[in-house]
Formats: sequence, C-alpha cells, structure tokens
Amino acid sequence: METNNMKDKFNFEEQWIESYAYENYLEYRLIDNQLIILSDIGYWKIIYLNAWDCFILYHGNSIPEDIDPEKYVDADYHFQKDVKFSDNIMSLLIYIKNHDDFRCKMIADVENMPRRTKKQKARYNKVKAKEVAYKKAIILQMISAAALMKTQRRAG
Repeated sequence: METNNMKDKFNFEEQWIESYAYENYLEYRLIDNQLIILSDIGYWKIIYLNAWDCFILYHGNSIPEDIDPEKYVDADYHFQKDVKFSDNIMSLLIYIKNHDDFRCKMIADVENMPRRTKKQKARYNKVKAKEVAYKKAIILQMISAAALMKTQRRAG
C-alpha cells in the first residue's frame, strides 16, 4: 500500500495502534497530522516526515493532568533523541510504554534510593518531586475523567 502522509500511515496501522493502546492504557488522537499520545506519566507527539518517509518522536516532560489529547497539541515538547527515526508508529508506541514503565518503576522505588552523597540526595529529591507530581496528576486525571463522563451523559 502506497502511503504518503500521516493520516494514510495511521490508517494503515490503526488496528494495531488501537489494540496496543487499549492494552497499555494509552490515550491517543490524530490531530492535524500529529499523533498525540497520553500515558499515565507522560505525553508524546509523533510526527511523520514526508520528505524522509519516517516518523519522529517528541516528549513532554511534565505529567499530564488532563485526559484530553487535544489539550496537548501545543504543549511543550522536546525531540526524543535516544529514539532513532522509525518507519512505523507501533515501534514508537512500544518505546513509549517501555520508557514509562521505567519511569514508573523509578517513582515506585523512590524510598529505596541511596541518599548518602550529595549527588544521591539530589537525585532522590528530583525523583521524590516527580512522585508528588505524579500523585497530583492522577487526582487531576480522575477529576477530568469524571467531568468528561458527566458531559457525555448529558449529551446522550
């Protein structure tokens, strides 16, 4: 199948994307030729470069506090430089899941981190702050989900 834009590429993989996202609790939406992905602890943007026939991945550094992907179209992102260009979306979704699993494990293990040296204490404080932000974001995500459900009930 000859595809030449983000929508065509997305449509070609949509069945796998939908299944993988559902199994791994990822929210996604294709908006203006950008695939916005929300996970429990991060938000991501996948863009297709037509001239190079590849996808590139961008990452937002804060924890999403809303579950609506549209609110993250114009958010702050940085290029995820440890990911090479990809010829498919699924490989980037797998990377996102693995990345977030690693971050979640680090947050969960924060109390077991060493804190003897200055560097260790600084690292602990940084991860501890992420843990607090994560807990706050979870509460805000639940409020956002409840508001969305209330809106959907009224609409229909």
